[in-house]
Amino acid sequence: MDIKTLDDINKLIVSDAETDSVEYKETTGQLERGMETLCAFLNKDGGTVLFGINDKKKVIGQEVADTTKRNIADAINRLEPAAAVQITYIPIPNSKKKVIVLHVEDSRRNRPFSYKGRPYMRVESVTSTMPQSKYNELLLKREETRAWLGNIP
Repeated sequence: MDIKTLDDINKLIVSDAETDSVEYKETTGQLERGMETLCAFLNKDGGTVLFGINDKKKVIGQEVADTTKRNIADAINRLEPAAAVQITYIPIPNSKKKVIVLHVEDSRRNRPFSYKGRPYMRVESVTSTMPQSKYNELLLKREETRAWLGNIP
């Protein structure tokens, strides 16, 4: 999913409510919950968290200061293993506010991911803590994949 402009956001909002791969947050005041969801997306097929969109799918944006960017970077650094997170700041015309887009691609070879030491999963539009049994299953798959890839000449 390539979101680079406000038009891209509007198309997404019109076509899609929150799903198993899209989450809307009003501000980065909800950064923790947004990062938990981003972690859940990493543990599935990838997805996008947008900050600056309210529950009624209205683009409201937020001011983005250096502190905001630093907080986002710190939160991303709490994902384990390290994940490639695309960050885009989309300006809202005639405003100092922006929509912040955090996007992750399918990263199944590196699953399971955790945020602040906890793994998360997504079912429909709900993010929850991943059960230990599911975490162990993904961890075993990751280790098997790495062992297999390590044996390729």
